[in-house]
Amino acid sequence: MLCSNRYPLPGSPTTCLLDTVLVPLPSFLFIVAIPVALFYQRGRILPRIHSRRWLHITYLALVAASWAMTILEIIRLGLENMGVGLLPITTIGLMLAFFVLLTERKGPTRVVSMIFASYWLLLSIMFIIQSVRLHLLEKLNPTTMENSKYPSSDWFLDNVVMMALFIIFFIYECTMLILSRHDEFVKTEAV
Repeated sequence: MLCSNRYPLPGSPTTCLLDTVLVPLPSFLFIVAIPVALFYQRGRILPRIHSRRWLHITYLALVAASWAMTILEIIRLGLENMGVGLLPITTIGLMLAFFVLLTERKGPTRVVSMIFASYWLLLSIMFIIQSVRLHLLEKLNPTTMENSKYPSSDWFLDNVVMMALFIIFFIYECTMLILSRHDEFVKTEAV
């Protein structure tokens, strides 16, 4: 079952709609866009966006942490018999993001970096919506560890942490795109 035993929230979207449609949507788009972009750039020499090694390793570690957070959420929703919706798609999307970042050691191309920025932005928006709805759930139906395996406060906190990570990733990708554009401009001015 995709969703079950969910507390009905007034208004829209419901937590079920979020977990089955809205939150997985950016990952569906990412899973389609990345292979297309990588196929397009195969065999071409395209300028790469370079970052410091420690920064790239930190980025990878935080992407791995967000991946682990999605697994934690899926496990806890399953233990509570609430259904996991299509949240595993988000886990697959984050795993793909991790492996693309891991294999792009020389730095991603501009197109790949723009796809990543779009992915992080869309995930951020979806998780902001979900966090607002879960905050409402926490107010209307507060649960604790005594009566739930996944208290509403934990569910809210998990989603806020993931939302913060996705916002950080979006800011990082935008910064790298802007800096790479500046470097290109400086190089053309020097010639």
